[in-house]
Amino acid sequence: MRTNTDNFDLEAAGGEESRGGLLGLALAALAVGAGTALLFAPAEGARTREAVGERLRDFRGEAESAIGRVQRELHRRDARRRRQQSTSALIGLAVGAGVAALLLPQSGAETRRQLSAKFSRRKGDVEEAVDRVVRESQSEPQSTA
Repeated sequence: MRTNTDNFDLEAAGGEESRGGLLGLALAALAVGAGTALLFAPAEGARTREAVGERLRDFRGEAESAIGRVQRELHRRDARRRRQQSTSALIGLAVGAGVAALLLPQSGAETRRQLSAKFSRRKGDVEEAVDRVVRESQSEPQSTA
């Protein structure tokens, strides 16, 4: 036996009227579910609610415990990462100081003297540039607004 499926449509033709049918179907399913629960419930409502409540409390306690373990592990990982960063920085500092000591062509005192002289010259250059800008700004004629 063949069935004509060419004009098969899942939606009701009325559009807006189909919402009422959906609500009716939901109410019927609710009634069937409630009736089935009443007929096949293993215990009376109060005992069932108590059992469900105990299971939810147990689940909550297990969830809190799991969250606490995750938080402790995240804290340990963060502390380990910070220790690794500090260790890396100290190793880098030590290696840099060692390489500089080995490759420096003169003593530390001589290097400090040369750096101080360079900074003093640069400071003098900056002071001269500032003085020049101030003199130029004072010598320009002021325009009236």
